[in-house]
Amino acid sequence: MPEPEIPLPTDHAFVLQLQESHGRPGTCRAGRVEHLSSGEATRFATTAELWDFVDRVLTALTDHHDRPD
Repeated sequence: MPEPEIPLPTDHAFVLQLQESHGRPGTCRAGRVEHLSSGEATRFATTAELWDFVDRVLTALTDHHDRPD
């Protein structure tokens, strides 16, 4: 019996648009990423830049959720 799926938090959703690579077929390393709930977006030229953005946004969310009201 398959395990039930755990719902994913909607504030952790991103849209990723990849630019076609003209070097090697099947490779995409540049594009644009947008955090859906905040609308914050950036362009990236490397996968490291992509993950830096995602990490920064998710860290800010965690920091915000951890603050007392």
